[in-house]
Amino acid sequence: MKAQRMMKILGCGLLNLAFFAVPIITLAQPPQDNPDKWEQIKAQKIAYLSAKLELKPSESQKFWPVYNEYSEKRDKLLNEIYPKLSKQELDRLMMLSDKEAAQRMDEYFIKQTQLLDLEKKYNACFRKILPDSKVFRLYMAEMMFKKELLDDMRRSKHGPKEEY
Repeated sequence: MKAQRMMKILGCGLLNLAFFAVPIITLAQPPQDNPDKWEQIKAQKIAYLSAKLELKPSESQKFWPVYNEYSEKRDKLLNEIYPKLSKQELDRLMMLSDKEAAQRMDEYFIKQTQLLDLEKKYNACFRKILPDSKVFRLYMAEMMFKKELLDDMRRSKHGPKEEY
């Protein structure tokens, strides 16, 4: 009985995580219908981070190659954790057996651990290049960029379009 309750709680937790994380995670995935839009978003992100970090030329020269490598690896891993699924694939996933669901959850947590390990590794690299205050600003700026991007997407879908 306890095992069923734990599976139910874990399942609800994963469902909530997927519900709230997918809009943000999908930002890591290029739009299938408009690759130019994805390049535009990446360019906006670089400009945004550059402005927030206020890097010196010597810091910038060392930081961006490492950050780009990190971003590429992180995006690849996020695409494995949160693949784009069709409605049919999602419906099928909702009907997994306990054994299949347990396997999927194990795979999910393995990938999450790999993501955390990647973030720790690159955090150490960033801290060798930049002072801690700028590394912390990097993480805050990434979160702010995602939030602003999501807000812009919501406004463009649901509200009047504003000119900036």
